[in-house]
Amino acid sequence: MLKALIIDDEQHAREKLALLLERYFGGSITLIGQAQNADEGERNLQELRPDLVFLDVEMPGRSGFDLLRSVGKPSFEVVFTTAHDHYAIKAIKFSAVDYLLKPIDVDQLREAIARVTEKRGLEGSAARLAQLMESTAQGGSMNSLSVPCSTGFVRVKLDRIVWCEAQRYFTIFHLVNKEELVATRSIGEFEDMLEGSGFIRSHNSYLINIEHVERYIKGAGGQVVMSDGKTLDVSRRKKDEVMARLGG
Repeated sequence: MLKALIIDDEQHAREKLALLLERYFGGSITLIGQAQNADEGERNLQELRPDLVFLDVEMPGRSGFDLLRSVGKPSFEVVFTTAHDHYAIKAIKFSAVDYLLKPIDVDQLREAIARVTEKRGLEGSAARLAQLMESTAQGGSMNSLSVPCSTGFVRVKLDRIVWCEAQRYFTIFHLVNKEELVATRSIGEFEDMLEGSGFIRSHNSYLINIEHVERYIKGAGGQVVMSDGKTLDVSRRKKDEVMARLGG
């Protein structure tokens, strides 16, 4: 039985989440407390020692990120809740930490809890939160990505990623020195995560790092030659965007 704590400044959001937990997860999760701000939440963390915390990102005073920084190395799993903060969501995705978009529905809650249960106790949980705290402290400068794989998570610096290849529900990361990493997420999810970070979906099958493109070969869509020597097709509909990003 997981002991859960909700930290959220919106009373209606706390009440709705508490109701969902009681109605659908009463046999596996016990709600041991609720807090309406970071200060109250920090006291509850010390006194109640939850296994799982549903933590709002944006709160008056200190944010959810500020609260975690003050805690140090957390002994609990975290699921962030947020209504709108695009940068916060991007940082959370980069760090492979779970989050829920408000208004929360039972299906996304069920998926998040399943992931938390699966990951609970894994050595990488604290490391992913530490990466998230580092990223948010830098105010938008995220230079590494936590990549989920069959054995857990691997932290990869963005400048080591040459290109990514779609393989059904998986993604193959082609790294410098011709290393490969098989990620257990679709290429579309990584395209979303890496938006604005120097990557472009040049083809339905490829997500490329612009910094690793060595030359462009003309054609219907054309091709790009990557720093690892691989030649990749560019789709016709992506040709103009790729050319623009390459300065052509």
